[in-house]
Amino acid sequence: MKAQRLGVDTGGTFTDAVRVDASGRWRISKLPTTAANPQQAILATVDALFPAVGEGVELIHGTTHATNALLTHNLGKVAFLTTQGFADLLAIGRQERDEVYALEPTVSRPLQPRRRVVEVGERLAADGKVLCNLGREEVQRVVRKVEQLSVDAVAVCLLHAFRNPIHERRLGKSLKSLGIPVVLSHEVAPEIREYERASTTWADAALIPVVRQALLALADSLQQQRPQSSLRMMRSDGGTAAVSAAVKHPVHLALSGPAGGLSAALSLATARGDRYLMTLDMGGTSTDVAWLDCSLVEQKPVSVGGLPLMARGLPIHSVGTGGGSLAEVDPGGQIQVGPQSAGAVPGPACYQRGGQHATLTDAHLHCGRLLPQAFLGGNFSLQPKLSAQVLHHLGEKVKAAADEVARQILQIAQADMERALRRVSLAEGHDPRESVLYAFGGAGALHAAWLADGLQMRGVVVPPCAGAFSALGLLGAPARRRLSQTMLRPLPKRRERRRLFASLVQSLKQELREEGLKEKELTVQCWLELRSRGQDGIFTLAEGPKAAHRFHQLQRQRFGFCRQDAEVELHAITVQVDGPQHAPWKKRRMRRQAAQAYGHGRAWFGTTGKMAKAYYFAREEMQPGSFLQGPAIVTEYSATTVVPPCWRAWVDAWDCLCLEPLR
Repeated sequence: MKAQRLGVDTGGTFTDAVRVDASGRWRISKLPTTAANPQQAILATVDALFPAVGEGVELIHGTTHATNALLTHNLGKVAFLTTQGFADLLAIGRQERDEVYALEPTVSRPLQPRRRVVEVGERLAADGKVLCNLGREEVQRVVRKVEQLSVDAVAVCLLHAFRNPIHERRLGKSLKSLGIPVVLSHEVAPEIREYERASTTWADAALIPVVRQALLALADSLQQQRPQSSLRMMRSDGGTAAVSAAVKHPVHLALSGPAGGLSAALSLATARGDRYLMTLDMGGTSTDVAWLDCSLVEQKPVSVGGLPLMARGLPIHSVGTGGGSLAEVDPGGQIQVGPQSAGAVPGPACYQRGGQHATLTDAHLHCGRLLPQAFLGGNFSLQPKLSAQVLHHLGEKVKAAADEVARQILQIAQADMERALRRVSLAEGHDPRESVLYAFGGAGALHAAWLADGLQMRGVVVPPCAGAFSALGLLGAPARRRLSQTMLRPLPKRRERRRLFASLVQSLKQELREEGLKEKELTVQCWLELRSRGQDGIFTLAEGPKAAHRFHQLQRQRFGFCRQDAEVELHAITVQVDGPQHAPWKKRRMRRQAAQAYGHGRAWFGTTGKMAKAYYFAREEMQPGSFLQGPAIVTEYSATTVVPPCWRAWVDAWDCLCLEPLR
């Protein structure tokens, strides 16, 4: 029997899992994350959804392991090899200030000790010509030096190696004799920008000893319990890779966790016919937002903890505001929310696990937006009295009642999220009025209506399995390989461009064939990264006819003018090869009917200073075509949706709960 697919997303607070049963229905498991040993919660979700002992599972896993390792600097010891005279490359970095007005700015740099940096006697010109040859004696000297350092991995980043990798290959071949992982920059990031290429290569090497051990241990434990099972990993680009391939270059897992949600949102938006969308993925620790155009999903270099990485990923912007974000008093005597989080343990005070600080979840519960009896289907009891206690304690510090403190916490968190949405839309030249807000994560739909209203968006879509949507996205993610390569040349004719793409296409296809995919199952997409000569405004567009004309149109759309007299330069090419898609969306027949409430209570909706009457609806009981009008609270196993006054909601043919204002 073929192994069944299971998507598991490990977050800071909960580990979510989703599978499709024999009847085509989604089944969800949501368990607290076991931070000390993440695989414990992962394997528990497998047992919860596949109770039959020994039943084979194809587990697709989204993980924050690489992200957390980079943020906490829990990394392996690395020997960094670079061209002679560039030993301080990682230490100098870029002379940029993320916080322009900070009096004492902090700069993020790879924590690479100078004693573990090895200079190599070689040199290439900018066009890749050899200026100083790397001889055999120099190679032997470098290998001996690395051996003396007793490191866990080696990162090799030589000047202009993306143009000509001859010296990196020579070093890599000799360094293999040491029996430790060796990462070559031209393999992981064959692109221009020396510091970014160096930081990516260094991060990849530093992650290997940590991530490889954890993921291979998970794969072994899974196979011991279920011999016919396999493990695949979600990558930052929204595709998956076999665990054996993922651990070779774990830098591509830097945004593995949130990529599942964006991948699912893209496939659902394509099915529904929404071209422009913004996503709001709010979990227990943070909120991830993005602006997406389904016709062309531009992937960009990612950044983790201020460290730039050329491992391209879906365009995610994160803020430290989640359900578990702590509410504290800042030095100025004002309430601030996040970025510190209560996590899974002890969690919010209402979780009854010893939490002593007010969180965003406590504020929602106190304001009546979360129902204690409906949280996780009633299997996870919330205690309102504990929330009231910590809110009262915080209120004493700012001389305010618990009710007022809870409302301030909600408003502050909402302002932070709205600022993030403006950052990915208006600040990038996109009009939010053209888009729909896709809200998911356990807490996304608690804030979605107010955020959409503030940005005058078309409405809100709360997808099925909203609280485990990232895990659902893992189910549909295809096997994928994606690579960009710098060109820096005048835009060639289409025939010449086909030749440039050919070698990359064959290389990526080979990687997927090694994972068992067949040639006929693979689809190829190619993109051009273009700019005007002498400028840095780079635009990505699909390979095809009239490339220069389309580039000028994008220039005019973004900047209000275009330089048609300037030579168009091919900055880079990008190739993506995908395996079969597994989109789980099925369109159902709608039957218009009023949804039936199962109860009512009082909640604060922000319109007045008083609590208002709200009716409670169970989403599981609502069928396509069911509708209701706010004020209302819609509960489901993994999430809660708030429908404010003067808003309406209905279930569409794709089982999405859609919200829009009554204008």
